[in-house]
Amino acid sequence: MKNLTSRTQMLYTLGFLFFLISAFAAFFTGVKVGADKTEAKYEHLQEAKSPEETSGSYQQQDLVTFYHNVFLPYREFKRSWNSEVDKLARSTDARENAATLKNLGILADKQYKKVTQDSIFTNSPLLQQSQLNILKSLTLFSQASGKVSASAGGTETAKLLKSDPFTVSAVKFGLQSQKQFYDSMLKWGARANNKIPATTKEIKTLSFVQWKKMPLLLKNATIADMLLNRGIFAGYDPQDITAKVDDMIYSGTASSLKLADVQSSLTLLISTGAVQEQDFIKWREQYYPKETIPQLPFFYE
Repeated sequence: MKNLTSRTQMLYTLGFLFFLISAFAAFFTGVKVGADKTEAKYEHLQEAKSPEETSGSYQQQDLVTFYHNVFLPYREFKRSWNSEVDKLARSTDARENAATLKNLGILADKQYKKVTQDSIFTNSPLLQQSQLNILKSLTLFSQASGKVSASAGGTETAKLLKSDPFTVSAVKFGLQSQKQFYDSMLKWGARANNKIPATTKEIKTLSFVQWKKMPLLLKNATIADMLLNRGIFAGYDPQDITAKVDDMIYSGTASSLKLADVQSSLTLLISTGAVQEQDFIKWREQYYPKETIPQLPFFYE
């Protein structure tokens, strides 16, 4: 009898484990299918190109066109998403929470339609990839909003939404797209100024001494890479963090806090919510009057 009971418990346990594995597999398969469908739909955006880029790649007009037709709609979405999720976390009304989730899905679909979906960056491969990643990201954000069930506990609903595999992948694609855009600016900068490198270097610990020697476009691209690696999906832009780090250094705040590198400064700034949108504009004239930057609105607005 005891052996029969043990066998039954073992079968139950194995059945439960199989169910969990199947559930997780279904989640991640769904994420992959959602992203793959978008990639297949816009396969023409990543047609094979010669390894050697044409001399016309990464022109300022490419960056300006990308900003208005692709990046700006996504930037608006990112701000709204963070604002709505923050509101959701404070709500105690189940119907209101359900409406918020529905609106987030509608917003993702709306911005998806705004993003240019034709390949107009054939000479700038990084911009092409960034364009595709934004389309993937918005697709997955829309699916995540329709997948999570609302409850009266807004905090729990917001937590489920943020941790949903579709949302996690959407954030990753969005941050990858942002990095590719800032890497594209760096390539443009290298063509405009021979003192600017065309690519970033992988540095485990970036000291303030090294940071001070870097041109603005390299700092921004480096910060975009750090945001991707840390999964930080915020309303501000990489240049806002760049400006905040520079102000901490030159104002003496970093020294008084015994900070010696950019990574530890970034950790402090993010954890304390010290970075604000348009921090770059606040210190642009003070720290960056002679920097080489493209004529993009968010550097001047």
